[in-house]
Amino acid sequence: MARTIALWAGPRNGSTALMYSFAQRPDTRVLDEPLFAHFLKHTGVARPSRDEVLNAMPSSNPDALATLVPAPSDEVLFLKHMANHLEGMDWEDLDGPKHRHVILTRHPDGVLPSYRAHIDHPTLLDLGYVHQHRILKLAGERAAVITAESLFANPTGTLRALCDALDLPWQTEMLKWQKGGILEDGVWAKYWYDGVHNSTGWEARTLQQGNTPPDLSELRDQCLEHYLALEQHALKT
Repeated sequence: MARTIALWAGPRNGSTALMYSFAQRPDTRVLDEPLFAHFLKHTGVARPSRDEVLNAMPSSNPDALATLVPAPSDEVLFLKHMANHLEGMDWEDLDGPKHRHVILTRHPDGVLPSYRAHIDHPTLLDLGYVHQHRILKLAGERAAVITAESLFANPTGTLRALCDALDLPWQTEMLKWQKGGILEDGVWAKYWYDGVHNSTGWEARTLQQGNTPPDLSELRDQCLEHYLALEQHALKT
């Protein structure tokens, strides 16, 4: 029976690069945000790729869930989700006895200035911190938390620690990929994935934190409360 690893990330967290890492593993198949169309239809939120996503992907609850079923040939199925794609879904439909969950989170002072460049008026729903905190409580010991700060500062150590936590053998192939996209990229890649497409793998660097715009200070404080609670559970490298 295939193992399922579900990544629950926030925006501007490095989730696409992490998906690319797992895509290099010969034992793993990756899916890019398979619940995105359902999320868009359920919430009605605006995104640059909204029409393209709704035209390309199943948006009903049962059809979206059907895409999460491992294929007979799968050893490991890696699902890259945005954490807020949990919205409108029942946890019992997204979890299972062979599931492990990864929560990738980042300090809001790094997220908000970057996300504002794409979405003018971000909300708590957009950023996913509340959903990540909820997922940690629901998944319990089957969840591993990593921070974007750790992943970018020490990619080898963080990825090794994550593989250990997931009971997967470490593979150095996870550190490099070919420049350009991968076949599994979602139709929204042209709006968000430029940085990853122009890279060839992980290079250790310190993520910068920006100045949160004054009109987002209340939202920043709400996000920070959940980020700090998640950070307490982050894997040590």
